[in-house]
Parts: sequence; C-alpha cells; structure tokens
Amino acid sequence: MALSLSAEQKNLRSLFINDDRYIVPSFQRPYRWTKKETKQLFDDITQAFNSNEDYFVGNIVIARGNDDKARPQIIDGQQRILTLWMYLKVLAILTNVSRLEEMLSIRDWEDDKVLSKIDSLVFEEADQSGIEDLLTWKQDDFKSKTKEISKLGLIQSNAVYIYKWLQEYFNRIDNISQTAFWKYFIDRVYLLPIVLDGKDMAEATTRALTIFETINNRGLDLADADILKAKLYEMASSIKEGDDFISQWKDLGQKCVELNVSVNDVFRYYLRILRAKNDQTTSEPNLRNFFLNNDFSPFKTKKWKTIMAELNLIESVLENIDALKRSSAKTALLYQVLQEHSSAIPLSAMVIFVYTILESGNKLEEQEVIDFLENLIRICYTYDLSQDIKYKVFDINARVMNKRSLPLSTTNFSDDFFEERRRYRNGFVMLYHYLVEDNLNTTEIDCFLKVERIVRQNDSSAHSDWPADTIGQDIENMANFSIIDFPKSYKSLFERSLLYNSSTLDSVSSILKGKTYYSYTDFNERKNNMQKTLSKFLIQSEGEKDNNI
Repeated sequence: MALSLSAEQKNLRSLFINDDRYIVPSFQRPYRWTKKETKQLFDDITQAFNSNEDYFVGNIVIARGNDDKARPQIIDGQQRILTLWMYLKVLAILTNVSRLEEMLSIRDWEDDKVLSKIDSLVFEEADQSGIEDLLTWKQDDFKSKTKEISKLGLIQSNAVYIYKWLQEYFNRIDNISQTAFWKYFIDRVYLLPIVLDGKDMAEATTRALTIFETINNRGLDLADADILKAKLYEMASSIKEGDDFISQWKDLGQKCVELNVSVNDVFRYYLRILRAKNDQTTSEPNLRNFFLNNDFSPFKTKKWKTIMAELNLIESVLENIDALKRSSAKTALLYQVLQEHSSAIPLSAMVIFVYTILESGNKLEEQEVIDFLENLIRICYTYDLSQDIKYKVFDINARVMNKRSLPLSTTNFSDDFFEERRRYRNGFVMLYHYLVEDNLNTTEIDCFLKVERIVRQNDSSAHSDWPADTIGQDIENMANFSIIDFPKSYKSLFERSLLYNSSTLDSVSSILKGKTYYSYTDFNERKNNMQKTLSKFLIQSEGEKDNNI
C-alpha cells in the first residue's frame, strides 16, 4: 500500500493559527532540550533576522487520522515545536500583541474551554503540567521565576531563559525592529511538516513511524520499546490502572539504568524467551511487529500486569547475572569470553538459561552457571564460520527452555584453526587464562577485564630475537596477548615488565619469567601451550554429552 504523504514548508503563522491541537503521543520520550539547545536556536534565529534571511528549523513528522483530524500527533519534532511555542509565549508577553497570545492555544468547540496548542500525553515527566502552567504566566511571573530557575521543570526553565535572552535582545533594538522581529518570527521561520494520513490514527501513526525511521538522522531514534510502552499504558488505562502501570514502568526504567541496559534490550530478551518456549528457531521478526501482530504475542494473550511481571523477571535475571559476575571471578571471566564473541546473540542463551531457573523458583547456583557457560562457549567458538551463528543460538535457546540437551561441539582442528578465528582472539586469550589460572577462586578480578598486547612491533628491545620475516604475523598471534589485572598502558614492555612479573595471577606473572623482555622461545612455548589447552577444552567428548545443560 502506498503511503498517503504530504510535505509542504510552512511558517509558524500557518502552523499555529488554526484549530489543530498538536498531540505528543504517550510513546514519545519526555521533553529533553536543555539551555544549550534552546540558546543555539535563539542564536540561529536572531542571526538570520539580522542578516534578513529565512530560517529553516527542520522537519517534523505528523500523523493525522481521518477519525480525529484536528488532533494530529507529533511523531518526530516535539523538541523543536514545543520550544518554538515557548518563544511565541515570550514574544506575546514582551510585545503585548494579542494575536501572538492567540497562537498559543485553541478554544474547545463543545465547552468553550481554552486549551494549550500542544498536548503532551507523555507520562514519565509532567510535561503537560509545565505547558499548562506556562500558558497562564504573565510578565511578573517570568520576572519572579528568574530568581528560582534551578527549582523549575525543564519546560518552565527554558521559557525563563528565552525570556531573559529576548528581553536583553529587545533592549538593544528600537520598537520598529522589535515589531519587525516578531513578524519575522511567525512569517519567516519555517518547518517542513511531513504529514501521513490514514483512515484512523492507528494507521496514520504506523505510516508516520515508517517514514520517521527512514528519514531520521538527528537526535535519538524512537525505540520499539517506546511504542510497546504506549500499548501497555493503553491496556492498563482501559481498566483504570494507568497510574499503577506508570509506577511500575518507571521502576523498570530505573532498574535498566542501574544495570546499564536499555528497555529495548529487555524486550529483545523477552522476544527470544517467548520464541524459545514455542520452539521457534527461524529468522527473528521485527521487535515491534512481533509484539503487536504475532498470534502468540503476550499483548494478544495476557494482561498488562502479567507482561510487566515477566519483564521484571528478565530484569531480575540480569541482576542475578550481574551479581554473580561480581562475586565469582570464574563466572566473570567466562561471561566476558562470551561477550568477546563477534556476535552478541550468544548472550541471550545465558539470559534464557538463568530465566528458566528463576521462573521455576530454583536458586541460581554458581557451578551450574559455570557449566552452562563452558558448554555454550564450546559451541559458539567452534561453530562453522561459514554459517550464521544466530540460528545455532536460536536452537540452543529452544533446547534450554524446553529442557533438552545441548548439541555437542564437534570440529576438526586444522593447523589454521585459531588463525582463521582471529576475530575471536580476545575471547580465546581470556579462555586460556581461565583454564590455566589457579588463583581465580581467591583473586579479586574486575567484572570487566582487559586484554593487552604484550609486545608491540615498534618496541624492538622487547622482542629482539624474533624473526624479522614473521614479526608482523607473530605480533598479532594470541600468544602475544594477555589479560591484565593492572591498568592498561602503552608504555614499553621494559616499563611494564614489573607489573607482569608481580601480577597476582600466575597465568600473567609466568609470561615473562622474571625478565624485562619476551623471548621468541617463550612466545613459541606459550603459543603451543595455548593451542593445546584450548583445543582440549573445545573438543567435547561423548562422555560429557549428558552433563552439558
């Protein structure tokens, strides 16, 4: 179906002098422009006015449904259009021009109430309260608020800054120029509204989101989680539980911040858990399409509280994994080996594994997690490079969720096996240290480890006996890399040698063997040891098959 789209550059007069009330939908993020962005807009517009040039603010994307044409939704551009509305408010105060004041609001046709021109349905912040409060301000309010900007919300504080800047600017120009400026502002400051129509607002919004995602190249992309948040809010509000949902959603968002994950990540894990439960191992669908359109989506089969409970269980899974990484050096090292894989998808298998344990009410045991991580690493690090790892992981996810054994990791180790997998080098280095380190149970290791190149090609004194014809390849070999339990540095090996030799990790302190350089003999010995140790670990025997989940 072709998109019903119109785009025509419009000035602020044509955007604000009409009966439209611009709606910021609930899936949008709160107003976030700061003093910096607001001041940049002020500087740009005043400079354009002084140069007698038109000023183009940018695109906005609008959805307009045939079922509610007078309430178009702002899909992209709320920061710009709301800030311009604030400028209109300040200009109305400073110029006392009634027509400017009229541009700030509309009059309801049914009860004759005066409504703000912009209506924000965003619930994370009190944006609409700020808009309605600002609509009532008089000049004395602006003057008094300049002394308490730090106590104001973002919308009110930006409006006060605009008042200060425009007042100072007007003090420098005469009355004729002031009049010229407000006329310039409404007639020669332009936006390009890209309007998507539909038979109803849902269809128009879907079309507008498609266009937005195609053309958006500024600011933060609208995440799928924002759309799903709005759907959950709608589900809760329909049974008068909107306030309860808002509280739970804010708690979920705060947990995500603390764990340094996005809500989108949580929904992505949720998608993979649901697919695994249904034994689906084919290509993964678009996140939004799955939750809004798939027949077994929880949005079609469950209540909003059940969905939130399952999202919170995923948060609990991530918290447990994070806690285990901090309390168990073995788990931390294995988890980072998994993170170092060239694909991020294997991490979802770990999340699903822990999810099945917590969902069943069982306690998370360290050794159980370690055994699973070891088997997962065996599979992912030996998987055929010519095949897409995601399908293997989807199969693993389904096996884990439905309590079936994992597949064996079987591979033929050619002489070039590790060279062919050089993109896994850091992971192999970490795995080697895990396998040979005796002090992992007693040594405190940061839950995010670093891998450092032991010698560098320009540090000739560190490898004076290495053959010149193979130095380039040898320098990049995994035997010239090590995990470190000290700060990463770009100093010479001579200067770093004390740190290596005094490391609390035996697998690190034994590399230089007390010397200040890395001999070619020691390098080759370590290379052979690494290849043998890793190969032995990665080839899983038939006897291990029954214990691999």
